[in-house]
Amino acid sequence: MGKKIREFAALDLPLDMICTSHGVVWRRNPSQIVERYLEWSQDYKENQVTIAYDTMWNSTRVMAENIARGIREGDSELNVKLLNCAKTDKNDLLTEIFKSKALVLGSPTINRGILTSVAALLAEIKGLSFQDKKAAAFGSYGWSGESTKVLGEALTEAGLGVVDEGLRVPWSPDEGGKARCADYGKRLAKTFS
Repeated sequence: MGKKIREFAALDLPLDMICTSHGVVWRRNPSQIVERYLEWSQDYKENQVTIAYDTMWNSTRVMAENIARGIREGDSELNVKLLNCAKTDKNDLLTEIFKSKALVLGSPTINRGILTSVAALLAEIKGLSFQDKKAAAFGSYGWSGESTKVLGEALTEAGLGVVDEGLRVPWSPDEGGKARCADYGKRLAKTFS
């Protein structure tokens, strides 16, 4: 994308308006969006981590909250966004992931896989081909616990740099499980910094 924008800018044409085939029509100061797209096309990222998850019985939510706590304790300068895939607009999720240097993705195990809201998000991430982003996975389980492996493989396939094999916690996290999640978050903060 950056190459085409630079080619257009080199034409030095007067720019009064940008009308996309979908989305916003830029009437005031349209060159500002050209500059922003140039910035965004260069593997843009802020000092932010997005934790996206879905949950069945709140176990994965509790994991996500404690991982977020650990990341914040591990690096207070790192902005942490905690988002539920089933309750957050897809575009808002993707915007926060785009802005982030890392994604931590969680799902409980269901039918030896992951929840459909998380699978849909992974399909979008793969299609967008994010570059130079780190990732990690986590999940709760009752019997078999495949979700973390499924997530790690899907994140790798989507082009994200998976940093470890992820965190699995059986059933609903007790105090020990919550502490494991917070410790995991602290380790991730060091990895992402």
